[in-house]
Amino acid sequence: MTKGVKGLAEYTLRLDPDARQGAAHAWCMTCGMRSRETEDQVAVQGWCRGHADETGHMRFRGVVTTFFVVIPDPGQSAREEAT
Repeated sequence: MTKGVKGLAEYTLRLDPDARQGAAHAWCMTCGMRSRETEDQVAVQGWCRGHADETGHMRFRGVVTTFFVVIPDPGQSAREEAT
């Protein structure tokens, strides 16, 4: 949780409870192929190893996605937050 101030409105940044957290995938930096997106990061690493075995490509970019929601602190309205 992170707190901050935008203009004069105070807000809190939290993980979005309605979003799928921790979705991961990897890209091969040589050919651009991409693994499927999954919450199973071990499966993503396995895809990288398998792709390396099949192609000899050894460089990958891994991405893990986190979603946040901004919540105005008590006394602040969402409209005040947007201005």
